[in-house]
Amino acid sequence: MEIEEVKVVNVNEIDFAKIKRTTIKSKNILLRPIKKSDLINNIIWLKDPEVNQFLSSNFVDLDFSQGLKWFKEMRYSISGFIFAIEILNLKKYIGNCGFHKINWDDMSAEFGIVIGDKSYWNQGYGQLALKASLKFAFKKLGLKRIRLFVYEYNKRAIHVYRKCGFRKIDVQKGKHFYNNIYWDVIVMEIKNNM
Repeated sequence: MEIEEVKVVNVNEIDFAKIKRTTIKSKNILLRPIKKSDLINNIIWLKDPEVNQFLSSNFVDLDFSQGLKWFKEMRYSISGFIFAIEILNLKKYIGNCGFHKINWDDMSAEFGIVIGDKSYWNQGYGQLALKASLKFAFKKLGLKRIRLFVYEYNKRAIHVYRKCGFRKIDVQKGKHFYNNIYWDVIVMEIKNNM
């Protein structure tokens, strides 16, 4: 995986239009810009209770017009970068990952990921996408710190985040209500050591 390293001094130096077209190949996955044609699968996944239990929002009422509005906002946003996750040899779109709430003053962001196609769970694609995304964030965007939020019952994700270098920095006790239980939200962070 080759990602050109940049030293970002000023947010005004970043060519956002160019970066939004970035594609990253890593082993057997491709991170590419999300396309309008991805929205149907995306909406189906986000509305699936088995997928949605791990996400920060309840998307049960999400429709195509709302998805299209989000897609248009993300295309031009300088505070978020979203990638489609595709299996390279199959050209199969299986999920999304990206950076949200980018703070260019302190060079930090939040990370989120979803493998929406459940037939590709537990096969290492999320870990590959996470590693490739971190290289992009640290080398291409020059970010210094990435934070994420994960529910305590998402043991698979917590394991992967730790393997990739994230450390627990906080626990928000009982902040997430799911399945008639208040669950803790674990805050994890990784700093740029590249």
